[in-house]
Amino acid sequence: MFKHLMFAAGAALTFLIATGGGANRPAHAQVIEFQRNSAGSSVFVDRVLDGDTVIVRGWSQRVRLANIDAPEMSHGYGRPGQPFSVQSSRWLAEQLEGKSGVTVQCVDEDRYGRRVCNFYRNGEHVNKAAVRAGIAWANTASARYLRDKTVLAAQEEARAARRGIWTQASPVPPWQWRKDCWERHLCS
Repeated sequence: MFKHLMFAAGAALTFLIATGGGANRPAHAQVIEFQRNSAGSSVFVDRVLDGDTVIVRGWSQRVRLANIDAPEMSHGYGRPGQPFSVQSSRWLAEQLEGKSGVTVQCVDEDRYGRRVCNFYRNGEHVNKAAVRAGIAWANTASARYLRDKTVLAAQEEARAARRGIWTQASPVPPWQWRKDCWERHLCS
């Protein structure tokens, strides 16, 4: 009984510290309030929206795949899709959509309030497999976005084998595509 009370008190203290006791926090001090589970939690992916964003059953927000950035899908007039965006989305759907054996480990929350997570299916790191298949980049736009440096080795493997995006003469990473094509209207 004493152990249970100590655990509950510790959990309550951790919550108060993590949330600032309920006080308003500036945006830069945002605290991840969802459960981080090193073992991973089983989930069901209802729908793949694009090569790096999914909808998980029972979660209120869309979920981004950690460490990667996939080619951009079309976002309507003035925001055309990037080469390999459809293939990327299809590949991810084949891996996760409606499949059993999917677990997730969330590591962050992005500026839009979406969870940023690593997905695994039957023990395989799906995020890294996407890069290895050549349908996504290791997200090197910022050091914050690439927590797992082994994804870089998967990207180098895909580039050397000329898979997917690496069959193009000069593939443009999504973070550059958004800037050049969507903001500057210099689509290639």
